[in-house]
Parts: sequence; C-alpha cells; structure tokens
Amino acid sequence: MIEVRHLKLVDMVAKVGSLSKAADELCLTQSALSHQLKELESNLGVQIFHRINNKLHFTPAGKEFRDAGREILEQFDHLENRISQINQQQLKTYVHGYSDEESIRLNNQARTISDLLHWDTIWEDGSLILEAGCGVGAQTKIISSKNATCNFVSIDLSEKSLKQAQETITSLGIENVVFQQENIFDLPFDDESFDHVFVCFVLEHIAEPHLALQELKRVLKKQGTITIIEGDHGSTFFYPDSNAAKKAIQAQVDLQKQNEGNANIGRQLFPLLSDSEFIDIHVNPRQVYVDASKPEMVEGFIKNTFTAMIQGIKEEALLKKIISKSEIEDGIRDLYKTAQAGTFCYTFFKATARIP
Repeated sequence: MIEVRHLKLVDMVAKVGSLSKAADELCLTQSALSHQLKELESNLGVQIFHRINNKLHFTPAGKEFRDAGREILEQFDHLENRISQINQQQLKTYVHGYSDEESIRLNNQARTISDLLHWDTIWEDGSLILEAGCGVGAQTKIISSKNATCNFVSIDLSEKSLKQAQETITSLGIENVVFQQENIFDLPFDDESFDHVFVCFVLEHIAEPHLALQELKRVLKKQGTITIIEGDHGSTFFYPDSNAAKKAIQAQVDLQKQNEGNANIGRQLFPLLSDSEFIDIHVNPRQVYVDASKPEMVEGFIKNTFTAMIQGIKEEALLKKIISKSEIEDGIRDLYKTAQAGTFCYTFFKATARIP
C-alpha cells in the first residue's frame, strides 16, 4: 500500500509547502504528483492534507504519516550510505588495484591463456548468462564472442572498470553484453533469472566466497550451471629455483590474506561448491607450462602476467611490511630470469556445476 515514492512525496510537500513546488523538486508534473497523492489517500482511506485559505495543512493522520515517513526515509539514507561504504571497502580489498597497468596486465593474461581456459566455455544458443565480477572486460570480450547467440549481463563493483569494459566491448562491435554496477552479495535480480553464471578470478578477492555462491545460486534457473575459474599461487614452480622468488610470491599470498582474500583458492573450488549444495561438480586443472620453445608465452605469461602481478603489489607489500625491499626486488629479478633461460609452471582450476 505504501511505497517509498509516497514517503518522499509527503516529505517534500512538508519541506516546500506546496504541491507545485514539490512536483518541481521531484521532477514530476503536477498532475502526476496529484495522482500519486490521491492514490496514497485512497489506499490509506484518510486525507493527508486539506486547504485553509489556499494553504496546505496536514490532517492529524497526515502529520503521523509525515513524521513516521521521515524516520523511515532517514533509515533508508543510512542504509544506502552503509551499503556504499561496504562497496567501497570491497573495492579497497582488491589487492591488484585499478591502475592502467593492472588493466593492461589483465588483458595480457586473458589473451595469453584464452585457449587454455576457454576452449570449452560454450553455452546453449539463446542462453542468458550472468558474468559476476567482469572487471575491465578482459574475459567478457572472449566469452561473449565465443557465444554470439547468447546474451550477457556483466556486473562489477568498480565504476571505473565497468567504463573500461564498456569501451572495449563497444570498440569490438560486440552487442550481446549489458553492463551493470552491482554487488555480488546483493544482486538486484529475481530468483531463477539466469541460465548460467560465469565467475573468473573473483572468489579469490572476497572474504566470504560461500555467501557469494549462495547469492549466485539464487539467481540461477533450475538445472542452471555455474562456471568458476580461479588460480592457485601454491601451484607455482620454476627453474632456476629461487628462494627470493618464492618469498615474493608468498608476499602476494600474505597480502591477499590480509585483505581477506585467498590467492590459493583454486584448490578449494570443489568443497566450496559442494558445501553450497551444487551438484554435478567437475574441477579441471588447467596448467600453464612455459619454456623457451614458447616465446609468446614467455612474454605474455611469465613477464606480462605473473611477474607483472608481483611487481604490482610491491609498494603495498612494503608499506605493510610483509617483505623487505631487497627481498621483493630480488624475487622479481629472479622471476624474470625464468623468462630468459628457464621454465615456469602455474595451474588454474576451472570448475563447473549445476543446481538441482
């Protein structure tokens, strides 16, 4: 019976003293405002205002509605501010940050290992797919192109990242993606809205991935599927061996843990999905192995993806005293050595599952 727009209408009339001024403030025509007021009074069965000498006066019931409504609107404002604060805090916990260098790194990573991760990222024609945590669109442009007959809703918390993603998709002429700024823990979609959900390099950055999975599960249709891709820094090995490089990688793991994330979450995908009551769970390791016989991978993965990632967390790791300057610089130097005459190996984990 009572909607937020009714509360705002009455509150505005109380503030400005007339229906015409309230209509202007609320960007309504006077007839639309009068219609809403009549609708409210009809639903309540009481009159909110009456006119005395061409001035509006609240009835006793109107005064009660005005005062109670103002308290409710204040609570809504507080809630919106709190949600905004939570969103901003979640943005801050993204360990890699939102720099232009990070955007380049993400696109290098996506391009270099596209075939490895996405040769089987295919959905049925006409499917509606939610991409949760699309970032700058590095994965979006790949999966939307591979599934041109499907439609995608790609969401992220970061307004800056979404803008970059939209620019990328537009420049490529891709037309089956819609971007929205949303929170993975509080999705605005109805239950059973999507045929499939896609999540890539997201769960590693959040404190309670099981809660995110529950919310994603809610918006999946019956028999709908989820696809999750995550890395696992504990799977890294290389030659020449280097304790300094291992310490630099561990600094990334420790920093992400301080930010309530988990850089080793790849190994946990099966239990996470099982605990969230998904069925038909399949986890497939996707191993990146690089040596001098794969020069494009030396540049694209060792240098421009993995080592660039460790380079990117250097300042924050030093600020938080997780590692010394000499240790991380030595580690980065030794990681680059593996690109010169060595080998490098890292494992991603791709999981698929469905709901009953």
